[in-house]
Amino acid sequence: MHEADQQALTCTVIRELTLNPYALWLHYVSVGGNFDLQPVIRYIAGSGALPCRERDRISCAVNDLTLEPRWRPRAPYSYADPF
Repeated sequence: MHEADQQALTCTVIRELTLNPYALWLHYVSVGGNFDLQPVIRYIAGSGALPCRERDRISCAVNDLTLEPRWRPRAPYSYADPF
């Protein structure tokens, strides 16, 4: 998946589910994320970029925080088909 597509889709999920950026960052760090809060906030605001591995960790954190109910939208991973 292209970087910009992954970011846009992930940001959409975060906005739709009104995830708290700080709580998301804490979970991102707990799954192995290596960036400080500000770069992550810029990424989820759509104004900053992250390396592929870090984008996937953000997606993992988003998906972990939205496990239930199953119909909720999920954040894509970099290796996913775009559509």
